[in-house]
Amino acid sequence: MDEAQIKTELGLRIRAYRNQKNLSQEKFCNLIGLEQPSLSNIENGKNLPDATTLCSLIYKGGIEPDYLLGFLREENVKYDAIDFAILRLIIDLPYTTKEHIKNLLLSLPKS
Repeated sequence: MDEAQIKTELGLRIRAYRNQKNLSQEKFCNLIGLEQPSLSNIENGKNLPDATTLCSLIYKGGIEPDYLLGFLREENVKYDAIDFAILRLIIDLPYTTKEHIKNLLLSLPKS
């Protein structure tokens, strides 16, 4: 996994967590003590969070470390560019739409 993939995956996980908690970027930034443009750049895979920000995401934001960084374990590295492209497309969709997509994917043949 290269640096770009790490940035993308980490950003996607942070955004997904924030959306799951129904927090705007502004509210989440207030919670963790980060400027909104910085969070936006992290969520969009442009920047990696520094150690202080990682600690804030975990301790102030409530993100489980294993969820946040678990993808870095070698056994979990199984994503490629198309996986990240699909995740970027669906990450901000409403929950019901994601359920429809999940059901559609489950109905496809495994080849």
